[in-house]
Amino acid sequence: MASLEVDCPEWTGRSKSAEEEVDENESSPVEQVRLTVPTTDDPSMPVWTFRVCFLGLLSCVLLSFLNTFFGYRTEPLVITMISMRIATLPVGRFKAKVLPTAKFQVPGFGSREYSLNPGPFNVKEHVLISIFANAGGP
Repeated sequence: MASLEVDCPEWTGRSKSAEEEVDENESSPVEQVRLTVPTTDDPSMPVWTFRVCFLGLLSCVLLSFLNTFFGYRTEPLVITMISMRIATLPVGRFKAKVLPTAKFQVPGFGSREYSLNPGPFNVKEHVLISIFANAGGP
């Protein structure tokens, strides 16, 4: 029969504070990541916006079409999600400047107000657009 050894730390009588536990669990071992990526979330940032729907669907369809089109060549050309990610950042920032900020109500959806431009283009929107583009990629 095989035996199983379990290494348990000794009980010191003191539990870790919530801050120590969060820092231990959420800090990245890679220094560059720790310096650039925040470990907190800003729930006030808009996520599911008109820009995400429009640019996400456009990038998915465009990437799928281009990869299918160039896939029939003798030496196929593959366009990855990174290309769409780079292309959608300036387009998203441009749309944030150009789209109207007026609020409107959609009949049948209650008294909620919607806007085509809820604020500046943010990281969460860019990540969702990248996920849409990845669905159309190779």
